[in-house]
Amino acid sequence: SSGINAEYGRNKTIKEMIDVGCNFYMQAEVKNTDFIFVDIGMRLHVQMTFDEALRFLKKKIEQLTVKSEHLTDKSVDIKARIKLIIGALAELQGVSSQSSSKPRYDPFN
Repeated sequence: SSGINAEYGRNKTIKEMIDVGCNFYMQAEVKNTDFIFVDIGMRLHVQMTFDEALRFLKKKIEQLTVKSEHLTDKSVDIKARIKLIIGALAELQGVSSQSSSKPRYDPFN
């Protein structure tokens, strides 16, 4: 699930589909798999062994999971507030429409 198969480190050749830009892919063969380059964010790549990359990706997945849970909680809170405000506005509209059948000032008359 991390995008890197742990068996790659044991093999000496990898065949992958590489994005060469604009969602165009080419098949690539990597003959020396002692090191790989890992995108660590902000378009920065670091050369790592497979073991280092797997450790990095496990930590990154943990961080992203925590961030995802935080953002999910935040979105649930925002949705609840929106529903509360919509309910309050509907209640206010119901009260104002019952208080008088005709508006005090009608700009069209």
